[in-house]
Amino acid sequence: MLTCSIGAGIVAACASRAPQPPAPATPSTSTATSTVRRVSISDSFSPRSGDAAIRAFVPDVAPSDSGGECMVARTGGSGATVVSAVFPTRAAAHTRATITFDSSGHLVRYSEQRGVGKIPSMVGMTDAQRDSTLRAALNATRSTNVSLDYPIDQAVVSNRGGGRPTEAIIGNVRQIESLEKLGPLTARIERIRKLCGV
Repeated sequence: MLTCSIGAGIVAACASRAPQPPAPATPSTSTATSTVRRVSISDSFSPRSGDAAIRAFVPDVAPSDSGGECMVARTGGSGATVVSAVFPTRAAAHTRATITFDSSGHLVRYSEQRGVGKIPSMVGMTDAQRDSTLRAALNATRSTNVSLDYPIDQAVVSNRGGGRPTEAIIGNVRQIESLEKLGPLTARIERIRKLCGV
């Protein structure tokens, strides 16, 4: 069974492994501190595989790549570059996409969420309240999610949320990239690269 971790509406790559326990909290010695909390929502499902299942899959949400705003971050350690794009705007997001490049500029990972729900403010909430609020927000809107993991040649596409069961398929990257019903994925990646200047 695959476990897909979704944080703040961005879909991460799925992997056939057990979820890792959260890192233990580190006590602070400073009296003036700010706390950064990460909330992670997991959705466990068994994707269908094989040519027939991949051909039969129908995305519930069409892509949108008009307009666009982007953010580029470069990591200090590995030298990877992470590009996040939102369409048409951050304030009225319909589609979010994230592209990861290694230090040599090679494409490593691509993920896309179509159908972005509104995430309410979670300031002042307990961990349990944040988890519940984020889960409810992500499950309220039907979304179609695409995840391409190039180093391991694995691609997962799913329809989830909106009060309906999760439907998913898994295949190699080439099988999923070539699905016309998903829209031109390679063209969308190039559009994001040009938009973000990477």
